Amino acid sequence: MLEKLSKGLRNKAMRIALNKASSPVKAKIVAAAPNRFGFLRKSMKIRLANYQNKSVWVSVIGPSRSFVRKKGKFKRGKKKGQPKNHRPANYSHLVDQGTRHIRGRHFIRKSYSRLFRRDMILELRRQVELLLPKRK
Repeated sequence: MLEKLSKGLRNKAMRIALNKASSPVKAKIVAAAPNRFGFLRKSMKIRLANYQNKSVWVSVIGPSRSFVRKKGKFKRGKKKGQPKNHRPANYSHLVDQGTRHIRGRHFIRKSYSRLFRRDMILELRRQVELLLPKRK
């Protein structure tokens, strides 16, 4: 079915299908994430990557490296009075998997659904059907 589409339309269909199949998983991760300041929840993003000449597509759901928020101020030291920067991508793996001092929450692993693959295939078929009539 994908062979009928040109390379550009095939890539567009894959991006749309992966995003739509990933959004329920992202919603579950956001709902399950701990909420101290809310930064970890707000930083969750979906990033798509392709490998091997666009034959392998991957959807990565996790905290964005570019997400930075300020909360509180340094009380002493060289940075006294300056705001503290919080970057959830730096500590999300510690919250999720834990350390030797704290137990992990495992909110990312618990949120991944077995239905993701089925949803992705259904959405890809739907996108291909929508894109095929446009070419005629």
